[in-house]
Amino acid sequence: MRINPAELALDGDGTPFSPVYGDVYHSAESGPGQAQQVFVQGNDLPRRWAHARVFTILETGFGLGLNFLATWRQWRADPARCERLHFVSIEKHPFDRAALATLHRRYGEFAPLARQLQDAWPPLVAGMHRLHFEDERLTLTLAFADVAELAPRLRLRADAIYLDGFAPRLNQEMWSPQLLQRLARLARPGTTVATYSSAALVRRGLEAAGFAVEKCPGFGHKREMLRGSYAPRRPQAEADEPGDRHAIVIGAGIAGAAISERLARRGWSIDLIDSRAMPATHAPAGYAGVFHPHVSPDDCMLSRAARNGFLYAVRRWLALEQSGLAPAWARCGVLQLCGDSERERRMLAALAALGFPAEFVRYLERGEAETHAGCALGSGGWWFSGAGWMRPLSLIDAQLAAAGAALSAHFGTRVETISRRGERWQALTAEGKLIAAAPVLVLANSNDTTRLSPVAQPLQQIRGQISYLPAGELSAPRIVLTGSGYVLPAADGVVVTGSTYDRGNDDPEPQMQGHEDNLRRLAQLLPHARVAVDPAKLDGAVGFRCAAPDHLPLVGAMPDVDAARLRGNALSGARLTDLPRRIGLYCASGYASRGLVWAALAGELLASMIEGEPLPIEGDLADALDPGRFVLKQARRGTL
Repeated sequence: MRINPAELALDGDGTPFSPVYGDVYHSAESGPGQAQQVFVQGNDLPRRWAHARVFTILETGFGLGLNFLATWRQWRADPARCERLHFVSIEKHPFDRAALATLHRRYGEFAPLARQLQDAWPPLVAGMHRLHFEDERLTLTLAFADVAELAPRLRLRADAIYLDGFAPRLNQEMWSPQLLQRLARLARPGTTVATYSSAALVRRGLEAAGFAVEKCPGFGHKREMLRGSYAPRRPQAEADEPGDRHAIVIGAGIAGAAISERLARRGWSIDLIDSRAMPATHAPAGYAGVFHPHVSPDDCMLSRAARNGFLYAVRRWLALEQSGLAPAWARCGVLQLCGDSERERRMLAALAALGFPAEFVRYLERGEAETHAGCALGSGGWWFSGAGWMRPLSLIDAQLAAAGAALSAHFGTRVETISRRGERWQALTAEGKLIAAAPVLVLANSNDTTRLSPVAQPLQQIRGQISYLPAGELSAPRIVLTGSGYVLPAADGVVVTGSTYDRGNDDPEPQMQGHEDNLRRLAQLLPHARVAVDPAKLDGAVGFRCAAPDHLPLVGAMPDVDAARLRGNALSGARLTDLPRRIGLYCASGYASRGLVWAALAGELLASMIEGEPLPIEGDLADALDPGRFVLKQARRGTL
């Protein structure tokens, strides 16, 4: 979906106004006053969130963010506030950061909070953007999307609903009976709803959706408003909250470290197990990887997931920096070279169709690209100014340090089998010795995942070799270049270039053939460079990627393949929700060459699933990552 930003405009009395809908963003009397009376008090807050562990608010129109800011202010001042507040808000036409800051100057009472919101404001690209505040006790999930299209794809249970938007007569889609029915499916018994509108069609729509609605005095010149609570005719099953917040994570690489940190942040204790003596010791200390989004003309699942993953990862790494746990990384920018005129045409057409803002990606002609790179190039390409390189070992160390005392490490210990005994998973050695037991177990052990629990489709092990060139042998670019391969700026006297993609090769040591292949890739990236090095004298490193056939990671609850096979034809028309699962067993694997992009979001996604919190991505995207997708595919074909 292409995002068309809101236009900064004011009506005759200075109230923020939308030329598209011909309506104001809030009451002319007071935007903050309306937010407080209609939405905060209208949902009986703060009483309803008092002493709760988690409370979730769903809002249908973010606008200027005044309802969010009023709620934040109320929550902050309340000594009985919930432990964690989730605020999920949808906005089809968001303001850009500059316009938002300009408008926020009108509301001095929100100034300190508004500045924090502006600082965290994401680029205007479609999708869900998870932002953390107040030491992560308050989470804003901003969805830049059409509410009618997004509502069926949300995965959450709302405790309160802020029904906001332009007047029903001017924006009927946002108040349709169909949308109100979809919102009701996201509610639980007792969920409250409030709106400034008292229109009959809104009242009837809410009542038809299962809400008991009443009129009450409106704000300012509005005589009446509506509020109510969800009272479904049929009882709804509620998911059980986790009791013992204790998890086993197998694998202390980039996936396991991110998951451990996200769970520890929510108060979980973690037993982290890895067969290596120290986390990720297969990678040399100087190794650096590249992180950047994926762009495709059709904005496919891979592109959507990588965009969400990239943006969330950068926010997490900046937060680590601010906490004094900075990994070794640089947002020097990444240039994805087009290489030829046909590829250039496709790149330009994709950006024109997708309409991404320049702060996310833009096309650089060769001359401008050379200025950024500081060296001669053969073409221009996509410029990701916020991308760059990261040393994964430093990130793993930072995340494990952030987990702190919640983490118990079992390094140099191989898990031979896992089994569920009663309500707990056990991780056992080859001798049957118990390593750890917990209600939740997460497999984050890359190519070893399916040895412990099958997913009905073999994951592929793909060897990757990188080469280290002495910095004096090459006038390295100032930025990361990608295309046929990649090359990083010089660091610590070394230029990293790569990488091979070798199937059926399990040699853990660098090979001369791999160095030769990497030098050929380097020559394509830098056709004017003269690199006269002997491949036989190069140093390098080897890693083994774990990849799924559809190039997407596996993140979520593990399927029970044996139980699915027993059900046979009964699953021929099944959906993912129909698949039998292994209770308490989760997976985070198949990151392939995008581990830096996937890991932070996958950790947040898994932690949200385990805790029963709103998911940070859309439901269809979560389904695309579901480890059960291969079981479902085979079940539908009758080949399971």
